[in-house]
Amino acid sequence: ASHTKVFFAHQSVGMNVLDGVRGVYSAHGLAEPLVEQDGTEPGPDGGFIDHVFIGQNGKPWGKIQDFDARMRSGTGQQVDVAMMKFCYVDITSSTDVGSLFATYRDTMAALERDFPKVTFIHVTVPLTTGQGLLSKLKSMLTGSSGYGPADNAAREQLNTMIRREYAGHHLFDLAAVESTAPDGSRAAGTYQGQQYFRLYDGYASDSGHLNAEGARVTAVSWVKAIAQASPR
Repeated sequence: ASHTKVFFAHQSVGMNVLDGVRGVYSAHGLAEPLVEQDGTEPGPDGGFIDHVFIGQNGKPWGKIQDFDARMRSGTGQQVDVAMMKFCYVDITSSTDVGSLFATYRDTMAALERDFPKVTFIHVTVPLTTGQGLLSKLKSMLTGSSGYGPADNAAREQLNTMIRREYAGHHLFDLAAVESTAPDGSRAAGTYQGQQYFRLYDGYASDSGHLNAEGARVTAVSWVKAIAQASPR
């Protein structure tokens, strides 16, 4: 992973993951990776993590367009691995999940065709805790309905589509990591007969973001996905 040139387009949960990445390297006695915002200067091992805050939260189609434009404006010629991550607020019970997935799939297929030297990693949508007083208060304060069971159920619908399409083809299943407790059990619920997964409370700093342990656990899987996709 240290030798790989990575482009990571994300929003706030992505920063949680990147904070965890630094800790994973340090815990293994390795120099922290070079993490740059809108930068592609190689680190001592030749790799880098170029991260950008993509689009606007709540506008997932715009994020897909932004990712596509950035890849085509020069980034695609500079990196080995690229990925974009939706935020949990991008997918709610009102999202047309099927249409969004079709747009994502078609855009990524075109990018994979036009940038054959780049490995694209596909990322499932992060989750919220989706229960309790904190989630209800968050919804009241923000005016958003994105923190309940119906919203996690919509995310599970999209994540199922992503898993079916890309299983075995460079998938970083962030939602699975977020919802799996240390003992292997899954934080889950049921909404209108559909099972959904939610952010495990022990990894949460609030309704949707990761605490230090959550960041560490997700970062381990993120680094593994990078290493498996590395051309070296």
